[in-house]
Amino acid sequence: MKTSDYLKKYNIRLKKYLGQVFLSDDRVARRIVKEANLTPNDVVVEIGAGAGTLTEELAKTGAKVVAYEIDESLAPVLQERLARYTNVEIRFEDFLKAKDVPEGTICVSNIPYSITGPIIEKIIECEFEKAIIMVQKEVAERILANPGKKVYGYLSVIVQAFYDVRKTFDVSKSHFIPNPEVDSTVMEMKRKEVNLDYRRFKKFVSMIFSKKRKTLRNNLRPFLSVFEGLDLSKRAEQLTLGEIFELYEIWRRSVECSRE
Repeated sequence: MKTSDYLKKYNIRLKKYLGQVFLSDDRVARRIVKEANLTPNDVVVEIGAGAGTLTEELAKTGAKVVAYEIDESLAPVLQERLARYTNVEIRFEDFLKAKDVPEGTICVSNIPYSITGPIIEKIIECEFEKAIIMVQKEVAERILANPGKKVYGYLSVIVQAFYDVRKTFDVSKSHFIPNPEVDSTVMEMKRKEVNLDYRRFKKFVSMIFSKKRKTLRNNLRPFLSVFEGLDLSKRAEQLTLGEIFELYEIWRRSVECSRE
């Protein structure tokens, strides 16, 4: 049965306030799962099961699937569609508020458009070993951007600091119910071995990008004495990841010393 048929059968009305856009093409779902290269020994987390198009393809791999879905009205669809799979656990809760997300596992998801940023930040915080995620094409461009590009910013740095990221393929808006206004991109994120305090690093990156068109001297004004002798005439968008790491370490040490 097609995704559209399941929605009709249970008279499911999509909720605009949740930004519900469901993947409806099994071929796209299979391609996403193929990119994940899952085995029956893996544990995979899906964020936003929706009508279960991707969930079912994940289940077919034999991996343990933990799928989060905030909309409990979709329970009948998911229960029927996934009834024959004993390796799937549906958790009807808000992923952003979930406390017991399996860490160090694999995330494969069609990320809800309306809360893409916060979800990606939680993916980083949960330390997923790998993530295959589908996001709006323009969001993917921001994440993948290099220094000096107009779209290079906070999200680019936060993701690239913790993950090696690559684009896998684009997905046309015609493969969704309802058709969104934009196309999507599937990305692969592989966790790096980095020794970074996520929350502290996030705070620093947010600070240097707080006023994107301003220089570092402006955005780091409360800490100018810490960076004495350094050239702060550049804007954050001009800095490589390595240069940001260097500034962060100086700032981090000063913050720790001030607390002693």
